[in-house]
Amino acid sequence: MSTASPFWRSVQAAAAAALVLCCAPACKPKVRPSGPPNAAAPKTNAVAAATNQLSAQYVSVFEELMPPKGRDPFFPNSHRRDPVPVVPVVTDKPPPSAELTLKGIVGAAAHRLAVINNAILETGESATVRVPGGRVRVKCVEIGEDFAVIQVEGEIQPKRLELRKK
Repeated sequence: MSTASPFWRSVQAAAAAALVLCCAPACKPKVRPSGPPNAAAPKTNAVAAATNQLSAQYVSVFEELMPPKGRDPFFPNSHRRDPVPVVPVVTDKPPPSAELTLKGIVGAAAHRLAVINNAILETGESATVRVPGGRVRVKCVEIGEDFAVIQVEGEIQPKRLELRKK
């Protein structure tokens, strides 16, 4: 065990006293005058209003300069800002009825059900059928032995779907 010399004990005591003297004034509660409220509050609002009016005079305007006039200062050889040609999108999407297939016919001759793209329909029934391009509303008009006549919503003519022969 070592004991500290009296010199170091006095240095520690002096440092602690200095620390207490420095921090003590900051810990005291702020004394407020007991008189009427200060009239400085309206001046603060006037200063803020004047600042807002001053900032309204100066407006920053930024131009988006295309590559002949401007370039990226951090990546000067970048082609990121070059104009991109607009390519029209041409979709040769087949009508949704082209993606409908008759997968099977179930039931007796008096009450047949048609399986169209995994949706089961009977004569006169309407349903939403999934196709690769989305969903299509279909109404079953007639069901025969190896065919089904359907009306696709949005198309004028009914479509005849036939079972594939194996």
